[in-house]
Amino acid sequence: MANQLPLLNFDFALNQLGGNESLLSKMLGKFVTEFEHCASEVANFCEHGDYKNAKMKVHTVKGISGNLGLQALYECATKFDAELRNEEFTPSVFEEFSALIIDTCAEIKKRDQIEDPARSFEKTTYSLQTSKLELIKRLKRNEFIDDDTLVDLVSGLELSESKANRLVELIEELQYQEAIELVDAS
Repeated sequence: MANQLPLLNFDFALNQLGGNESLLSKMLGKFVTEFEHCASEVANFCEHGDYKNAKMKVHTVKGISGNLGLQALYECATKFDAELRNEEFTPSVFEEFSALIIDTCAEIKKRDQIEDPARSFEKTTYSLQTSKLELIKRLKRNEFIDDDTLVDLVSGLELSESKANRLVELIEELQYQEAIELVDAS
């Protein structure tokens, strides 16, 4: 059943995080770092009869995968969590869980390597129009803009040095509406 669900429902996950792609990317990366090898940890716990820690690990995967749109893994982890709660261990369920952890992490890694048009601006020099549109879009979403990207976006606006400094100051002080007005006026 879980194999009919998507490994990653990106739109759902993005919606969960208010459209913040940067945050989603960080959270997915953190998921891979923390859970890529969790199936072997769960197997080890179960081999030693430590169903409490096995259940905690699987329950954590279930919660995080549900919030991050990792739907196939979420469904499987839900089933596995229920089994472990009853101190049961079905090899086929564990094998499915283990395979889905591997496949889900591979999907996340693959997605990170794809040149996503929505994120490609981070690796380019900006034209005036692109800088303006991208900066306004990010400010309206209250999105975090790392220092390097902010410098690139602001330098693409062709503002005087004093206006560019003022814009950076407004953004750093989270005065996004004033920053948007300054960008619009350029």
